[in-house]
Amino acid sequence: MSEDLVGFLKESKLFAGFSPEQLEEVVVHMNPEALKLKSGDRVFKKGDPADRAWLIQSGKLKIKRASLRSPFRHMILRKGSVTGIQGLVGEGGTRDVTMMADGKLKLVEITQEGIARLNTDTQLLLYQNISNILLRKLMVCLSREALPEED
Repeated sequence: MSEDLVGFLKESKLFAGFSPEQLEEVVVHMNPEALKLKSGDRVFKKGDPADRAWLIQSGKLKIKRASLRSPFRHMILRKGSVTGIQGLVGEGGTRDVTMMADGKLKLVEITQEGIARLNTDTQLLLYQNISNILLRKLMVCLSREALPEED
């Protein structure tokens, strides 16, 4: 399983630029857990502690929101995409929404506790990748908003 997991991690932007030794360190020290969920199973619920994130191996997710008109928002993420990434960047936060499997779903769980066991250079590269992912997400959100024209 270790070789398959290393190959999968290597494809993810979360572990971009990691050497084979760093990927092996991730597997040994972070002990990423593979999860299989069926449709309707919760990945996390609103109010849960935000102390982990998940890499998508296969399947789709949906978010349960407070909206009565459209209580669910379906998400299609590519293999290796990260969901719940805020769980890797802060302490003491909670989830704002409920995330559920939309059909069969395979995930790999990454925890803050696991990150803390990595050596400093590996942690720095991981946090650089997290920053890049968050920056891309922010840019996508900003590009969707209509900016007011300047006079």
